[in-house]
Amino acid sequence: MAPRALVTASSPSMDWATRAIEAWRALRTACIRESEVLEVLEGPGARRAPVWPMSQVIAAATGVGFVTGDLTDARALVRALAPYRRGEGYAPLPGHRRRYFDDNAWLGLDLVQLHLLTAEPDQLREARDLWVFVGSGQDDDGGVRWAEGRRSRNACATGPSASLALRLYLLSADADLLARARRALRWLEVTLRLPSGLIADHEDRGRLDETVWSYNQGAAAGAWALLHRATGGSDPLGTAHTLATASLAHFTAERLWVHPPVFNAIWFRNLLALDALAPLPGLAARLDGYLTRAWTHGRDPDTGLFTAGGIGSYDGTPTIDHAGLTQLLALRAWPTDRAPDIA
Repeated sequence: MAPRALVTASSPSMDWATRAIEAWRALRTACIRESEVLEVLEGPGARRAPVWPMSQVIAAATGVGFVTGDLTDARALVRALAPYRRGEGYAPLPGHRRRYFDDNAWLGLDLVQLHLLTAEPDQLREARDLWVFVGSGQDDDGGVRWAEGRRSRNACATGPSASLALRLYLLSADADLLARARRALRWLEVTLRLPSGLIADHEDRGRLDETVWSYNQGAAAGAWALLHRATGGSDPLGTAHTLATASLAHFTAERLWVHPPVFNAIWFRNLLALDALAPLPGLAARLDGYLTRAWTHGRDPDTGLFTAGGIGSYDGTPTIDHAGLTQLLALRAWPTDRAPDIA
């Protein structure tokens, strides 16, 4: 008997695995150039993509690779990071100096994801090495800075940094990692949690940017769920569930449609992992509706990229958002018993 998918499809005719493979093929054809190593572009005929889109393309390749049983592209894309390397972390582009803590946290989670699916030690070693840089961005109060030389502490850096620390703790039982994650999550609760229960974007020298993005809600909820797994405490799971429920109420179908798909991908990824611990009513329907609309109305008929129908965009370059949707299509085909491994 085939393993049950993460959430039940609304129609038995929907083949999410086939759609994920087709979406990856469109991305591979239009936005990845083959030379000595794979080179990810921001879009068809565009310039080399920064490392943040690269992290999401790696996540898409890993998700689809698990469905097909072939992780060749995912491994090749990890090798393609080499030109971006600067010291213990990765710069946005080859030759750039300032490194971003959020970029490196997402890459660390990519490497952990690959390790969880393959049990290969190389990715775990690299993720531990990356943590050295990511952890250096954490201030004493727990907030994680967005970038070197910047003072702002951001949800997009603090949430995934906590998740990376907790993922590594679950694989190593290093008490310092657990302590770092606790401080990060306490800072999110005290500093960025809004009266609505949602997570604000960032704090900079006492000024709070209250913009609400879907990925910040998902990354924080996912980190609190991991803290529950690490400690067995019920409070972190309750906090994760409350935040996820509030975010599901906030991000209606129409709001999701115009929101950057890459942000929605990170949100849904974390909520799927949380749902395996504490069911989230309405999650399956929200995900089904979003992906069905994207597949039916969001694809360009010529390229197959998700750039049509008024669908949202991160910055107008298609690679990063197409990668996000490809991740979600692949995760729809994952078996339920692998939900805890969604990083």
